[in-house]
Amino acid sequence: MSELFNLDAMRPHSGMKAADLFAGWGGFTAGAEAAGVRVVWAANHWRLAVNTHAMNHPTTKHSCQDLNQANFYDVPDIDLLLASPACQGHSQAAQPSRKADGTVKRHHDKLRSTAWAVVSAADAKEPGLIVVENVPDFRNWRLYRAWCAALEDLGYSLEEHELYASHMGVPQRRKRLFVVGVRAANPLGLHFEQQDEPAFGPCIDWDAGEWLPVANKTPAVRARVAKGRASHGDRFITQHVTNHPGVPLHEPIRTITTKDQWAVVDGDVMRPLTIEENARAMGFPSSYRLPAGATRRDIVRGFGNAVCPPQAANILTAIQEAA
Repeated sequence: MSELFNLDAMRPHSGMKAADLFAGWGGFTAGAEAAGVRVVWAANHWRLAVNTHAMNHPTTKHSCQDLNQANFYDVPDIDLLLASPACQGHSQAAQPSRKADGTVKRHHDKLRSTAWAVVSAADAKEPGLIVVENVPDFRNWRLYRAWCAALEDLGYSLEEHELYASHMGVPQRRKRLFVVGVRAANPLGLHFEQQDEPAFGPCIDWDAGEWLPVANKTPAVRARVAKGRASHGDRFITQHVTNHPGVPLHEPIRTITTKDQWAVVDGDVMRPLTIEENARAMGFPSSYRLPAGATRRDIVRGFGNAVCPPQAANILTAIQEAA
């Protein structure tokens, strides 16, 4: 199957060096490398993620630790700080800090507090540029303005961009907030051209996976598939959400989460997305290596937590051109 995107054809290194906090599966790093940035240090608390990152980026120095306890003076000198602090305390999709009615159980939790590691790292290393990725609801955190003020007190001018990955070459309609900071009197004033959204259909290998009869599924699944079939025909994508309307193959898939929720329907049979299809949905190249023995659950979690590499590459290319 041909690639929809080619991160392997990377630009020569620009000389810019970066650290990647909460690096996870390595999407931010892969995008940075594609944009010509050399990621010299990466860290995450999840050992499997660190191992996966190290397999794909062997020249990067790695650390497996709680970043709120990190000594950032040990990080090599950098020009750019990349960070994807935990989104679960903010996200509408996964809210361990919210009650069933949507109200907040508590204002502080260890997930939301990971954002302060960005301030600590910026304070210690003083990179010229910072790029922080999170869900748009990050801005609803009651300490968000204080967090921004702390970075501004360190000399950074900030700008916010809510961007869809599908507008940057990724076959997934995934909306994320990117906060860009520059140590200067004024922000960079970035502008991103909106590309045509790629279809997810070409990412599907119809000969792969274990197909099972829709008739053997629960009534709720059968009803959801019938609803999708009425709108999109025999072949479409569906999500394990009550009354989900389905997604036609000529559109991008919707947000890939850390849960194994997406399936492909082909007439009277269906199956979950393959691991390869999850990777394609996120914009990872087929050459990206995965750890032997990792469970499907962990791999789906790793991709769902990642930054889409083509989106990161687009953003970091624009930053280098503007800086």
